[in-house]
Amino acid sequence: MIVDNNIFGHCQPQFSKVEKVFRRNFLDGWEREGAAIAVYHKGELVVDLQGGFADSSAMIPWTPETRTVIFSATKAVGALIIAMCVDRGYVKYEDLITSFWPEFGQNGKENITVDWIMTHKAGLAALEEKITIEDAQNHERMAKILERATTNWIPGTRSGYHAITYGWLVDQIVRRVDPKRRGAAQFFKEEVSDKHGEKFFKMDFVQLKKFWTLDFFECMSNFASISYKISHK
Repeated sequence: MIVDNNIFGHCQPQFSKVEKVFRRNFLDGWEREGAAIAVYHKGELVVDLQGGFADSSAMIPWTPETRTVIFSATKAVGALIIAMCVDRGYVKYEDLITSFWPEFGQNGKENITVDWIMTHKAGLAALEEKITIEDAQNHERMAKILERATTNWIPGTRSGYHAITYGWLVDQIVRRVDPKRRGAAQFFKEEVSDKHGEKFFKMDFVQLKKFWTLDFFECMSNFASISYKISHK
């Protein structure tokens, strides 16, 4: 057990370099609050480290039970969900989105394929419309917003990271091709986490806001707007 300078947990000797890098991130200022890392090798937990604070203002340390927003790590989950849908024959990567979502085919989006969304070539990296919390929590509202959206570039001609829109697009695809019409989160819970005994934590956006010192959704909308303007210069 390592307990030193707010870094604690365990690390097997052959992975000591991981511990050194983890510790260095705090010393060099790359980690300003708290962080954790877990590494499995051949099914064995070989690195399990935590450091810093979950809430520095209250001096609450980061522990193995601290939950965090994992941001774009969820893109791997989205890719897995779509891959499962493809494997089961619900959809093909080369399918046009309009083949199962006709309303999507407007404002330059008529030829977008599932593959282009998954590879960030759809030209929907940012949205012109401002997204509210109410919009983000309502898949039907998001469907209308995505249907009205104008592309940032000619789809398929270039790549651009769909940082914010990727999850909404994946969710809309799954809702239309899954025979049970489940959203992406429900699909993952029932088809992956429940079947493999994994913990699945889900928060609505009102709960999530309690963890932010800034209004995340205002920042998100501003980011999307700025990105949209840049892409149209």
